[in-house]
Amino acid sequence: MKSTAFIIALLFYLPGASAQVTIVKGAPNQVFDLGCAQCTLSVDEISLWKGIRVLPYHKTKSGLTNLLHWKYFDSIMKKEVVTAHELPWEKCTQLFDLLEGTDTVSLQVNLIWTDSTEQMQRIYLLLGGLQKNDLTRMPLESTFDADATALRHFAAIAQIKQPDGKTETYETVSGELAITRFDPKTGALSGSFEFAGNCIGWLKRGTFQNGVFERE
Repeated sequence: MKSTAFIIALLFYLPGASAQVTIVKGAPNQVFDLGCAQCTLSVDEISLWKGIRVLPYHKTKSGLTNLLHWKYFDSIMKKEVVTAHELPWEKCTQLFDLLEGTDTVSLQVNLIWTDSTEQMQRIYLLLGGLQKNDLTRMPLESTFDADATALRHFAAIAQIKQPDGKTETYETVSGELAITRFDPKTGALSGSFEFAGNCIGWLKRGTFQNGVFERE
């Protein structure tokens, strides 16, 4: 059931996902060294979703509201408007501030990994099922759990483009994540992770090692 739910979610929520779901003959397993000398790993986007989320979401197609966004009253439009960044000329309130300390949230971090061939690959991390108060207590550590609704559940999706142009998508089957710094106001973030994932549509596994990221 979990894999079926993942494939459905993947097709709707993540960009560039293949529609292939048939399991075919296995290919050699791969190890991806995210910290190789010629590689870079950068934070592309950070999202904070309300509730316990199971998998990373596409920021637009999901229909979810990013709690790191800001709202203000537009005097011309005569209504409240939500914006991705705080506007210095308006009185803005971050949606995150409207939550109670015990409200449950899920943190998503979208990364861009530039590999040794200068190919840009995408990795999506999710730490699902935190309380708002937890975000003030570092480090935040999480491991993959077969029960995707468990608190502090780690999940990841990696989309790796091959030299022939085809994309392989990996879903976590084990792994761990540590967030060592997070400032909801500025977006400053740092952490580390590693995970193993099954390749969707193939009898193949990928291991992602030495994932370290930081954004000031």
